[in-house]
Amino acid sequence: MTRLTAKEIEAFEATRDIEAEILQGIDDMLANNAAKRTVITETDVALARRKADLTQEQFANILGTSKRTLESWEQGTRRPSKAAQSLIKLFIIDPKFVRENLA
Repeated sequence: MTRLTAKEIEAFEATRDIEAEILQGIDDMLANNAAKRTVITETDVALARRKADLTQEQFANILGTSKRTLESWEQGTRRPSKAAQSLIKLFIIDPKFVRENLA
């Protein structure tokens, strides 16, 4: 699979009718005939870590937990404590603030 160049992407985008695509997608969903279904699998923990641009080890250290525990949170096999959930929400909202004040 080759990647499109910037000019190829621009040419493709120029031919699209986004409004028609959205309306067709809505019609397909209402008819329960969607071409493909998208499932969001990223947990809030993984999202927060990604937004903060931290490794698992760095993120675990900031949260005061082990890397293994963080991995289980990201995989959804365990849930963080209420305190950790609050901190994770802050990472999602403003990762820069949290990194500057806790890292």
